This record gives sequence, structure tokens and C-alpha cells, in this order.
Amino acid sequence: MSVLFIGGVFADVNQAEIIENTKGYAEFSANIFQQKLINGFLQNNCDIDVISAPFISSYPNRYKKMTFKGFEKEQTDYKYVNFNNIWGWRNFSRANAVKKEIKKRYKKDKKYDLVVVYSAHQPFLDAAVYAKKLFGAKINFVVPDLPQYMNLDVNKTKIYDLLKKVDIKRMNKCIRCVDSFVVLTEGMKDMLSVGDRPCFVAEGIIAEAPAKDKLQNASEIKTIAYAGKMNDAFGLRDLTDAFTKLSGDNYRLVLCGDGDSREYVKEKAKQDKRIDYKGQVAPDVAKEIMNNASVLVNPRPNDSEYTKYSFPSKNIEYLQSGKPVVCYLLDGMPKIYADFIYEIKSKETLSQTLEAALTADNSEKYSLFCSYAENNLLASSIADKILKL
Repeated sequence: MSVLFIGGVFADVNQAEIIENTKGYAEFSANIFQQKLINGFLQNNCDIDVISAPFISSYPNRYKKMTFKGFEKEQTDYKYVNFNNIWGWRNFSRANAVKKEIKKRYKKDKKYDLVVVYSAHQPFLDAAVYAKKLFGAKINFVVPDLPQYMNLDVNKTKIYDLLKKVDIKRMNKCIRCVDSFVVLTEGMKDMLSVGDRPCFVAEGIIAEAPAKDKLQNASEIKTIAYAGKMNDAFGLRDLTDAFTKLSGDNYRLVLCGDGDSREYVKEKAKQDKRIDYKGQVAPDVAKEIMNNASVLVNPRPNDSEYTKYSFPSKNIEYLQSGKPVVCYLLDGMPKIYADFIYEIKSKETLSQTLEAALTADNSEKYSLFCSYAENNLLASSIADKILKL
């Protein structure tokens, strides 16, 4: 089958340039998901082309470059399109750029059976509808997050909210042309008006089956690690406050990322020298920190409407490590995950949960997750399901 993938993926060789030009948090979890899914199609012997308007932040507040004209380091896996990156205009530019590339392929008599769209990003879905008209292809819509919950920053403007409403209205019109869906939670189906169209839930994705045996960190220093957005909405203040209540001199808290909790975390790190705030780091650096940790934590609380429609991708990455994972059981997470994690019941009990994970034997929980992941989360299996929808 011939597949056209439309998304915001970028190659690993371009990560450093994105970090250098990003003001604040650079998004990498979506990139990892896309890379794994694309490789899943390749493992199914698909003829797949990738058109990407990379997921970089907007100019001028979050990215240093006003236009995107490719990266300095070349790669051959994905076709990057050029676009105007000015906030408020870039969505129109991104949609037109992807459509232009699609039209080029149509004029060269390229044919596609399936168009896979990654993320609820209106420009990509708009371009997919255009491709469907040209090629007669079906559209599969992979939805990791709903658009109204993509930005949880506390400093959103009225103009942002207005443009987001317009964006969602336009996207809902495009969704009528979608033939099948992949969603991260059951609750998304109603929000997207899936109806009786083919759809399945894939809350996460892994490249290969997890190794059955994982070596635990035997160091006397016990490290709790978090890597991701440093936002109040994601519980970073709660995490740092809870850690300061732990009395072990051999405990460390290592935090990577950027967001509106940054200054609060920095101040806590001054008060408690066991807290090490790394700031924004590249994925390979974050991975090394995770590998050296004793416990991995995701303090995102289950206190907002959006948690019904969210499954944090980092939870899957954490669980794959074989280390104890401390997190809330969000409404969007299948109940079986209670068997894999050390569940935070409330922010008042977060310290006790961290303490329990630091002293736990995680082998049984990890074994249960391995069996589940092998049957439900393999990229090759997810791609195969999409091809059969």
C-alpha cells in the first residue's frame, strides 16, 4: 500500500538546531511518536512518503526564526516544507506549503492509497482533505491530543482563545472527510464525533517489545527524575514541594524541561541542594538521565477536564525503562495501568508514594507491563491496524 504521512516530524540530526532556536520548551515527545509510527509502516513493507512542517514554536515569542526554510543539517527521510512562522499567520502558511508539495506529487503522477495525518493540527488535516480529492485516497487521523487542550499555559491571551475557536471550527469541518481514526483515549471518540467510522485506541507506541530483564540502579544515591514541560498544570510545584519533605540525604530530584514553573523550581533548588534543575535538554541527554535514575515521576494531576482525553506519552517511555513509575491514574488511562505504576492518590500523599517507590522491588509491575505492551503498543502492530481499517 502507498501511504502519504503528513505531520510535524523532524530527524534526530536537527534536534540541536531546534533547541538552539527555541525560547522555552522544545517539544520532542510528539516527534518520537511520529518516528516510531513511520517506522511501523516501513516494517509493514509500505511505500511511505513523509511531508513535514516540523513542530517548531512560533515567532517571535517562542522561536527565533521568522521563516522556516529547512534545517542546516540535511536528511533524506522526510520532505520538509518552507513556511512563514509568524504567530497568527503560520497555520495558513503551513497548510499552503503542504498542499503545494502534494500538488507537485500529483503532477508527477504519484498515487497514494492512504493519507495518515498526525495530530489535531488544522493545517495538516486541511492538506489531507486536499490530498484525498486529488488522489482519491482514504484519510486516517491519528489524534494524540485534542486542540482545545494542547496549550495549558496560564498566560493565554484573548486573541489566542479567539483564534483557537476559529481553528477548531475549521478542523471540525475537515473531520467530516476523515475515514478512520486512531485516538489515545476512549473519551476522544465523542469529542471528535467519530460515530460509526472505524477507530481504535492506542494510548502509546513502542518501537520493539521491552526487554524482559532490566538492571536496577544499585547506587547509594537514589534519584527521582522528571523530563518534560515544567508547567504548574502538570504538577511541578507539587513535585518539588513533596520532594523537600523527604528526609534522605542520599535522595536527589533531577528535573529537565521548561515552562511556567521554572522560576519556582529554581528557587526550590536554591533552598534544597538535593534538587538539580537541568533546564531544557536534548532527548539523548534526557534519556541518559532517565537511565541513571532510580524512580521516574510524572506529577500531572487528575483534576482537570482534559485528563479524560489525555495519555502522557512519557508514561510509556518511563514504564519501558523497568524503573518504578510514580504518577496519577488519569481518567484517560486504562484501569489496567494501576497494576504497572505507583499511583499518586493526592498531592498530600505524593511524598509517601515517592518514598514507597524508592524502596520498592519493581520486577512484578514491570513484567506485567511488558506483557501488555507487547500485545498492545508495538508500532508495527499499530501501523498494521491502521492499514486494515
